[in-house]
Amino acid sequence: MNKKKQGLGSTVGIGYISIMLIFTVICLTILAVLGFQAVYSNDRVSGRSEQFTREYYAADMEAKKTLAILDEAAVQAAEGFSFEESFTDAAQEIDGVITAMVPEGVRVDYSVVINDRQQLSVSVVFFSSPAGERYRILRWQSGTEADQEESSPAVWDGSDLV
Repeated sequence: MNKKKQGLGSTVGIGYISIMLIFTVICLTILAVLGFQAVYSNDRVSGRSEQFTREYYAADMEAKKTLAILDEAAVQAAEGFSFEESFTDAAQEIDGVITAMVPEGVRVDYSVVINDRQQLSVSVVFFSSPAGERYRILRWQSGTEADQEESSPAVWDGSDLV
């Protein structure tokens, strides 16, 4: 009997190995679940990023089309008698375009919707130039509507007094 007690006390029981194996399997399972969750999260983020990129470039293309129409109006207005009056009249016929007289010429502001939360805001100064540059882009940036409300309003500077 004494020999049996000595032999059993010095060996590792099968229970410890089973507990270690179960613990290892649980740890590996948790690690695998976290890995799959990270991949799924990254996939969702890249899907949103791809969608936003498409929306931004569609809005950018629309803003460039509006700029091209305004540039054509500036070319036609430069051929007329009064650039400022002719260009302002032509620009106001375009939906969403706001004009203001500034010392350099005529400032045009418009925005294009990117998605339900953001918009692309554009501010351009057009001036009468016989050759070369006809406009200068002051702002071409995306933001929320709250960003637009915080910007300063157009203020008359008194330059066109008669």
